[in-house]
Amino acid sequence: MARKNREPAYESGPQTKFILQPYLWRTSKDGEITLEAAPATACRDPAHDLQLLDRIGAGGTMFAGAHLVCVTADPEAGDYSEPEFLGEIGDVPAMNE
Repeated sequence: MARKNREPAYESGPQTKFILQPYLWRTSKDGEITLEAAPATACRDPAHDLQLLDRIGAGGTMFAGAHLVCVTADPEAGDYSEPEFLGEIGDVPAMNE
């Protein structure tokens, strides 16, 4: 039986990416509690992303909150759009931080 190529096909040109940026409460050694970004996750589509956002809001994860953003990127050309905020839930940093 032939093995299927499991690597994703390379897409050239602009691509729309949906990114979930979660945040965690952390306690430093001196006892100061701060809100920190956890590793961001690339998501499949907006509907799935909104489900993840709802799950975080319902307390179904360890995250304090999250931002959901959309960006358009063309890595070959080095072009990246400003992030478009699609939603947020829970404790997240202020936009000017």
